[in-house]
Amino acid sequence: MISRSQIQIAITLAVVAWALLLFVEGVSLKPTYLKPYSIAIGIVTLCFLAYDRWIWKFPPLSRTLGKPVLRGTWKGEIRSEWIDPSTGTRIAPIEVYVAIFQTSSTISLRLMSKESSSSTLTAALQVSKVALPRIASMYQNIPSLSLRRHSGIHHGAILLDVYGLPVQRLFGWYWTDRDTKGEISLEVRSRKIYSSFNEAQRSMANPT
Repeated sequence: MISRSQIQIAITLAVVAWALLLFVEGVSLKPTYLKPYSIAIGIVTLCFLAYDRWIWKFPPLSRTLGKPVLRGTWKGEIRSEWIDPSTGTRIAPIEVYVAIFQTSSTISLRLMSKESSSSTLTAALQVSKVALPRIASMYQNIPSLSLRRHSGIHHGAILLDVYGLPVQRLFGWYWTDRDTKGEISLEVRSRKIYSSFNEAQRSMANPT
């Protein structure tokens, strides 16, 4: 989102340009003309804030922009390509929940499984006229304390393609600095944001 200081600079430049044009045309300038200046900054800031938080999500506008509304908690699974050395086979799919926080200008993710949680360090929603919308993110994964002996804190990257407008499915891939990788598929959505795996699992038995 545009910051208040950026809005202030833009309005200041507009005021200066407006004053110069009036001066060139011989119009007398009075200090009282500047009284609404701070009010104008406040109004424009509130307009930008309202747009960034809420207005852009209205269906006619979001469809025109081609920007999917993703906010909520998504249920799905991870399919890792990691081979368990004790069995020589891949591990079973892992149930996960992904909470997505989104405004028009920002997006962040929190992935929750039974054993760990991951939070984005940086994330972006890429929108293209010729390709599916895509979330690109780098994250930090923090396992439960009791599991860190064999599964330490690590970092990774994730790409999620967005299917449908309104959105029906998220599907993509992840990689970690432990040389593991896999697929992630998310197909069940709740409009609510849940803060833990247990809360999401309990509540999304009947998603809203």
